[in-house]
Amino acid sequence: MGMRPIVVDAGGKKDLCMKMGSEEFVDFQSESDVAAKVKEITGGIGAHGVLITAYQSYKDAFGYIGDRKGGKIMCIALPPAGTVNIGNEPSAFIFGNVHVIGTLVGTMQDTASALDYAKRGLLKPISEVRPMSRWQESIDELKAGKVAGRIVIDFNQD
Repeated sequence: MGMRPIVVDAGGKKDLCMKMGSEEFVDFQSESDVAAKVKEITGGIGAHGVLITAYQSYKDAFGYIGDRKGGKIMCIALPPAGTVNIGNEPSAFIFGNVHVIGTLVGTMQDTASALDYAKRGLLKPISEVRPMSRWQESIDELKAGKVAGRIVIDFNQD
């Protein structure tokens, strides 16, 4: 879609992320200063945009933007109520022209773009279908951050 993604995630997902189009991968488990690494990758400035898909990343969002003027933070992950604050000094918003946007669903134009993307064969769903007997194992792997993509439980399989 014309973007140059940098993925920040656990190291076990690097190969998949690179295969799916990431230009760079930062392992938050082994990198001591993830925001500094993102800033380094972006030529010392910071990311144009940050898509927060795991609520634990809200605390780092402004660091990923760095000194980039007009950076955008897209809030997608929904944390438990009252557990996360994405606030910063008002001057960071004003002088950095930073935009913080939240979304639950996209617009009709977003839907049309996504469907066109899929139609052209560029959308690569990543999921694994498992039987009910692997329910607890699946939950444990999700909690441990070991799942790349999605797990689908087939209630018709044991």
